Amino acid sequence: MPPTPLDPTEQADVCAEIGGVLAGGLPEGWAKATLRWSDLVSSGSMASLAVMDADGGSLTAAGIPKGIDDLCRRLRAGMYSETLGTWYTLTYTLVPGRYSAGYDYDHEPDAPSFTPEHYARDLTYFPRAEEHVPAWLRRKLDGLPNVYGAVYRRFDAGGDGGPTPSLVEVADTLAEAGWDTRPDDRFRGELAFSTDWARLGTLSAPHPIRFSGQVEPERWEELHTLLTGFGWNVGMSCYEPRGGDVVREFPPPRGTDG
Repeated sequence: MPPTPLDPTEQADVCAEIGGVLAGGLPEGWAKATLRWSDLVSSGSMASLAVMDADGGSLTAAGIPKGIDDLCRRLRAGMYSETLGTWYTLTYTLVPGRYSAGYDYDHEPDAPSFTPEHYARDLTYFPRAEEHVPAWLRRKLDGLPNVYGAVYRRFDAGGDGGPTPSLVEVADTLAEAGWDTRPDDRFRGELAFSTDWARLGTLSAPHPIRFSGQVEPERWEELHTLLTGFGWNVGMSCYEPRGGDVVREFPPPRGTDG
């Protein structure tokens, strides 16, 4: 469903509500408060609040007042346009009796918890013209996995069993098949493996052994055949670029445990 737009008067009304809620949670003696608030669809918000007294000294606030998130999300959705999309970060400055608001549509939020998948979902919900997709966002989207899969736990005929295979066995088997395998720089204890047509990494917890990465679409079936050919119990989902829709599924066989 498209976001409900807010006209300039309605935007001003929401901004005034933000100021009222914010002022109600500020410490005695405040003279200026600056709220920085960033959000993506399904990611949760990131916010900071700096409060100063009349002499420029810093004051400690109790935190971001309840209700700020809802108002800021309403404003973000209501300012959406098909060409520009909507902003990523709001900088809201409040002094007694007035406020100012700045909206950043172009720069990456200072929010380490926002993942490429979060940005992809946000762009799907708030699409913008390609010329208004910033270079940093293109890089994140172009780096998104187009394959997610797992080597599932297999049970033997007696209903008991263990993980098949172990992460060490995955590394050894792929290395023997000519893949480059090494520890993943991003996650301690995980594995990165690649060839000239695929770059994948594991994220095990500990069973099943999950993996994701980028694979040339015309070789999705080849990857699945390779992994199952080792005797592994493998399922895969393959996606359009930039976090698009699922376009091919390789379900795991029955008798798996995820």
